Amino acid sequence: MGFGAGPAGVKAFTASQSLLGDLGSSYVGHWVGDVITLGTAISAFGCCLASTVGAARLLYALSRDTAGPRGLGQTNPRWGTPVGATLAIVVIAGVIVIIETAVAAHAAAFNSFLWSGTIGTLILLVVYVLATLGCIILVFVRHKLPVPMWQIAVPIAGLFVLGYTLLRNVVPYPTGTPAWFPVVSGVWLAVAVVAVIFAPGTARKLGAALAAREGIVAPGAEEPAPRLAAARDEASS
Repeated sequence: MGFGAGPAGVKAFTASQSLLGDLGSSYVGHWVGDVITLGTAISAFGCCLASTVGAARLLYALSRDTAGPRGLGQTNPRWGTPVGATLAIVVIAGVIVIIETAVAAHAAAFNSFLWSGTIGTLILLVVYVLATLGCIILVFVRHKLPVPMWQIAVPIAGLFVLGYTLLRNVVPYPTGTPAWFPVVSGVWLAVAVVAVIFAPGTARKLGAALAAREGIVAPGAEEPAPRLAAARDEASS
């Protein structure tokens, strides 16, 4: 509505690189648009920082549970933060940006963000589907948690929502540059599947460590292994 409901307004809306910034400049003054753009940049930086922290902690936890407290699974002795894992994530993110901007037709900053965000979202949707299926098996098939059976309707409804969202992202199949989004997402997922197939011991070790920290007994075991139980107690404390 701010741009107008006519053809010219719709065209301006779709061409805008900063919706609130352009609206502020149009209705008040250019300085308002600059302030809003600055706020957007600060927000984007905060989002980047949060993503880096989350990815680094995940990489640190995976490394710690597989190789122990060394390398990427080691924390800084002074600050207690996973410095190595954080640097690794920053380097990987930088490489991805370089590939997108220097190799993929010299993509603009907005397109680089759009491409990475779309690919990441498609991968996350698949992860959410797998996590929901795992929840159904853990809670309602193996009965590891005291949850009423009727509540299975919640994860099933979630599967429908996730499935529909995935479907609408690939059907009809996108054309042009977006046609690569599902392909790249599929390659990343295929790499993960291959890693699990060819390193089943590592996958089981990660699952056992996670189960111990959550207080869940592995199938066929009466109690968690002593090492995993100690890890669980340490995490809970």
